[in-house]
Amino acid sequence: MSETEQPTKTYRGNCHCGAFVFEIDAPEIKSVGDCKCSICSKRGYLWLVPQNPPTIVKDEGKLVSYAFASKNMDHQFCGNCGTTVMAASDMFPQKVGVNVRSIQGLDIWSLEVQTFDGDKIGPEYVAPTFSGPEPNPPGFEDGKIYNGSCHCGAVTTAVKVNGSLEDVTYKEPIMECNCSHCQRGGQVWIYPSKNQLAIQGGENLSYYTFGNHVWRKSFCKTCGVHIGAGANPSLTDDDVAALPEGVRNFRAMMINKCPTNLRALNGFDVKCVKPTRSDGWTRQQPQYVNP
Repeated sequence: MSETEQPTKTYRGNCHCGAFVFEIDAPEIKSVGDCKCSICSKRGYLWLVPQNPPTIVKDEGKLVSYAFASKNMDHQFCGNCGTTVMAASDMFPQKVGVNVRSIQGLDIWSLEVQTFDGDKIGPEYVAPTFSGPEPNPPGFEDGKIYNGSCHCGAVTTAVKVNGSLEDVTYKEPIMECNCSHCQRGGQVWIYPSKNQLAIQGGENLSYYTFGNHVWRKSFCKTCGVHIGAGANPSLTDDDVAALPEGVRNFRAMMINKCPTNLRALNGFDVKCVKPTRSDGWTRQQPQYVNP
C-alpha cells in the first residue's frame, strides 16, 4: 500500500485561544519535518505536508500573515495567542503545510523528527542586532551574554548568564514543557532574573494569558516569534490571594524571574542542550480543553 493509499484519520487542530480551528485527514502522524531555516528554528515548527487540504472549522479572522526574503511562504499565526497553525506556499502539494504542534492529542515528544536543511536555501538570513545597554548584574562579571530577537527585528534582547549554555558550565534549569501553550509554541526555557535580561522594542510585543492567568507569554506582533514569559502584572492583590496556595507560592518564587525562550537567541542551536521535560499538560490547572 503506497503512502497515499494508507488508511487516514481525521485530526483536529487549533490555535491555543480557539479563534482558529481546522481538521485534516492524514495517515497516522508518526514522523514530522524539522526545518533548520531562520523562521522555523525560532518558531519551533514541526511540519506535516498533507495530501489533502485542511478543512477550516472556525476562523475568527485573527490570523496574522508573515513573509520575508523571497516571500515564497506565508506563515500564519494567531495574533491573539501567538500559535502558528500553518503556512501557505506553492512549494507544498496542496499549497499548505501544517504545524503539527497545533494538532490536538499528539505526543510531540514521541514523534520521529526528520531534519531539513532549510538554512542552506538563500538568501542568507541576517539576524537583527541588539544595540542597547547590555545587562550587567552583580555577580555575573565573568558571565556570557547571548543576543536574541524575533525574526523581523522589531524586538531584540540580550541575556547574561553564568557559564555557557552550550556546555556543563551552565548550572541553572533548562526546561521543555508539554503544557497546552508551550507544546504549541515549542519553547525551550531558561529562567534569568530581571536584571539579567534587556529588551529593545518591548512595545512591539503582544501578551497572552490563559488558565489561572498568573503568567503571560510574549510574542512579536509582526512575526509571531515567542520571546519569553513573566508574571501577569494585571493581577490585583485580591486576585493573588484567591489563587490556590501552591500556585500562589510558585508565583512568589518566580515573581522576579524572566523566563526566556532559547529559540529566540540568535545563532543558538537548541539541540545542543538537553532540557528537562516537564509534564505541564497534567500539572496545569485548570485543565485546558481542546476546542
